[in-house]
Amino acid sequence: MLWPGLKKLGKELNLKRTDSELAGTVKNCFIKLYDGNNMKVLELYAPEINDDDKDTISEILNKNKVKKFEWIPKGIKIIFSEYVVPYSIVKIKNILDELVVYIENKYPAQKPECQHCSKQKDCDVYSLGNTAVFICDDCYNEIEEKINSENMEQQFVPGNYFSGFLGALLFSMPGIFLTIIFFVFLDSLAAISAVVYIFLGIKGYKKFKGKVSPFGVCIISIAGLIMIAVGVFISYCLFIFKELGEINFELLQYILSMPEVQRELIGNMAISYAVSVFYLVFQIIHMVKEWKSGQYIIKAKDLTKGKDSS
Repeated sequence: MLWPGLKKLGKELNLKRTDSELAGTVKNCFIKLYDGNNMKVLELYAPEINDDDKDTISEILNKNKVKKFEWIPKGIKIIFSEYVVPYSIVKIKNILDELVVYIENKYPAQKPECQHCSKQKDCDVYSLGNTAVFICDDCYNEIEEKINSENMEQQFVPGNYFSGFLGALLFSMPGIFLTIIFFVFLDSLAAISAVVYIFLGIKGYKKFKGKVSPFGVCIISIAGLIMIAVGVFISYCLFIFKELGEINFELLQYILSMPEVQRELIGNMAISYAVSVFYLVFQIIHMVKEWKSGQYIIKAKDLTKGKDSS
């Protein structure tokens, strides 16, 4: 997500965007801007950068009271921490202006390199799996061909959905013990353990080579819902045995046939499902992103026009 302040700065600098980053050239530097957790981040890539440049850039940042930064190949990653209020966009722009002016004066005849072949050629900003990259036409064609080839191969990768389903069920089983501990021994609501079923189910699905795809997400969801029901039912039965003081299956069957007991059992399952839904949705979004990541390369969007630049 990009906050309005960064978008405004991006428009001023004529940058382009992916879903989560702004990127483009400022003078003879390639830059990326994006929001992080309690921070804004500026990545600046120069045509050249040596030890003297690092000393000068460090002085500029120290003068502006910027303490967090790290050196990256041919550039620097600057972190503007935000704790109570957002970091001033004006300050970020002023620091950026000072840095790019220094680089332009130091290397006036050079321009930023292609991030793939490291040659100083005419480049453009592309979105590669939602990450902004600065590459030349030749590298774009090479990457696009590779991605198309991988996507074609991926279509023929075995789904392993049945083995993935078994893996999700098997790995979810420890969640039953957690439900029993909460429900039977601690006399507490065991709904929170529903999250464990989903978490372990995903681990098991992948461990058994289940294919990450929309259908795979459905398989994991079904396995999780099944194991939640099984865990609650087993825990409820053990709770009844605990209250009876003996293991009596005939009496258990009679008790479970009572409408008020059935309502209570269904109610506990419903609460567990409700708790699991939030985590399940979060994991589904994450897995869909994983499925989509790296499967495309397109030109980054023009901020001012709101469409792919061409």
